[in-house]
Amino acid sequence: MSNSDLDTDEVADIYDELLKTYQTEWAYRGHRSLHLEYYDEDHDEPGAAAMNTMRVLSEAAGIDSSDRVLNIGCGAGEDSVWNARAHGATVVGVNISESQLDLARENAAEHGVSELTTFNYDDFHDLSTIDDDSMDVVWGLEALSHSPDPARALTAARRTLRDDGRVALTDLFLTVARDELTAEQRDRLERIEDGLGLRISVFTQFEQTLDETGFENVQRRDLTDGIKRCTERRRSFARLAHPVGRVLGVFGVVSDTQLDSFVASSEIDRLLGAGVLGYYLVTADAA
Repeated sequence: MSNSDLDTDEVADIYDELLKTYQTEWAYRGHRSLHLEYYDEDHDEPGAAAMNTMRVLSEAAGIDSSDRVLNIGCGAGEDSVWNARAHGATVVGVNISESQLDLARENAAEHGVSELTTFNYDDFHDLSTIDDDSMDVVWGLEALSHSPDPARALTAARRTLRDDGRVALTDLFLTVARDELTAEQRDRLERIEDGLGLRISVFTQFEQTLDETGFENVQRRDLTDGIKRCTERRRSFARLAHPVGRVLGVFGVVSDTQLDSFVASSEIDRLLGAGVLGYYLVTADAA
């Protein structure tokens, strides 16, 4: 499987199709996050743990009210809205799904931060709506794993940053080279990537890409243990939902895309348990 096999428009189609699944999850969580939940002693239920992922990343990025934040792959806008509400930051979210952008604008209006947030239709590989040297922080919450070309995405991000800017992201990474995976692990990884529109980077290669695209002082924090409760919960849900979904799929109630996402969620938990996937928080400064 090559990176060129991943079409970003297809990624948007996957997540538009999964909106029905996510809207059920949002009702349970009480907000519109799509990302993995980070559990600790003070955040022990799904809604709070999902917010905690944003809090931990924001703290690492040092975001405050003076910052202009570019949220790449902003989804339904929950983390954009959170940074505006929690810190008074000005946030520009970009996405390639009009339906998710509509939800993001609605979300910002509901929380009273429309004046601090803007949501643009834009591919984070291009960022054609963002001026050079106009941002303080590029924020990516499980965004770059959707990129078939991280170097292109990071080059675009660096262009938008001021000289003292920084990038902050959390994402899934491979802890070993792809050719070191067993045949079974490669199959599991393929189901994850195809089911969720991902291309998961090997972390050591990603570090090199950051250096080559104009970033320095790369810092990594391993959050894997904190998200395992989330992946275990999603795997348990998928174990029940998949067979029911197959039956409902006969009647057109559940789509193949939704079924594939259930499988992918289970495989993420398995590969985390095997130690070949990790969930890392990464920050770096513009060089």
